[in-house]
Amino acid sequence: MAPQQGGMTEQELLNELLGQEKQVITQVAEGIREASCRDLRKLLAAHFAQAVQDEYELLDKMREKGYYLASDASREQVQQLRNALKNMEK
Repeated sequence: MAPQQGGMTEQELLNELLGQEKQVITQVAEGIREASCRDLRKLLAAHFAQAVQDEYELLDKMREKGYYLASDASREQVQQLRNALKNMEK
């Protein structure tokens, strides 16, 4: 894989973008937790949702290219997580 402009390969660039998306998600989540203004919380929540979607699309692209190895969760794993989340809500 040949380096792109700036000396980074496509895989390195995508990994860098993924790291930045993860930082954005972490920082926005912290802002949501600490915001006392309802309008600010709504704005941050919308930004958080978009950042999570962007990260998912980036991961999907990386998986397609073989840069990010991940397997799909089994139905059993999904159900276990659902149960765990329901128990947390109680």
